[in-house]
Amino acid sequence: MLELKNLAKYRRYLIEDANLLVVRGSIMPIIAGMREYDSRHRITPPPEKLDALIQELLATTALSAISLADRESWGWSLTFRGMNVGFFVGIEPEGMVCLKILDAESERVSVMVQRQKAGLPMTQSHIKARTTSPRAMVEQYFAEVDQTGTRLEVRENGDGILVQALPGGNFDAVRSLDDDALFAYLDTALSGGRVKALDEVLLFYECRCSEDMIIRMVDNMSEMDRKDIFGDLPYVSIECPRCGRAYTVTRTDISIH
Repeated sequence: MLELKNLAKYRRYLIEDANLLVVRGSIMPIIAGMREYDSRHRITPPPEKLDALIQELLATTALSAISLADRESWGWSLTFRGMNVGFFVGIEPEGMVCLKILDAESERVSVMVQRQKAGLPMTQSHIKARTTSPRAMVEQYFAEVDQTGTRLEVRENGDGILVQALPGGNFDAVRSLDDDALFAYLDTALSGGRVKALDEVLLFYECRCSEDMIIRMVDNMSEMDRKDIFGDLPYVSIECPRCGRAYTVTRTDISIH
């Protein structure tokens, strides 16, 4: 059984007089978990020049998932203008977070968000990110798709905060606050006794993939697609589309002759 390490602890609060939801926590345990996961499965780590972007991306998407009272499966697939890489971030209801870096066209700008509650169909939304900021992208998603006022900030040390207006909430109280002021807004509300603590959520870096899952994925392809993958080879290496972990699949594993 997998031992969970590098657990990231996030807390949810309600600022009662303003009817604002607040989520706060640090992404750094998940960053450490990502590095350990990549090392464990011999996945090439992201280039250092992407470290700050990845930290902000994981932090803001994690905060967005935790903002929901009922956990959902989230899949963020995105590319930013001027970058030759794209990203996939998956967040599962049980707290699992994973990332994969993808090749992309530098002029392509696309954000697709897939969400699914247990037992319900998947929903899919598209936006066109206006900047290369993951923080701004998530705020834009909530404004355009959920029509919910949302503010996010992530500090260089990984500490992140999300403030979101509930129905009838006073979003103007935080709409224009800068980084430090947004964190201070929660601290002031806490010290003033205006806050109700809701719950605590734990996240960790891991992927739900397995050898059986990859074999089933290939087995469910059309016969033509399977033949294209294998060609004349007795086995192929296939990467998990969610985390990049490589699996070896042989012809004897699946229904191909």
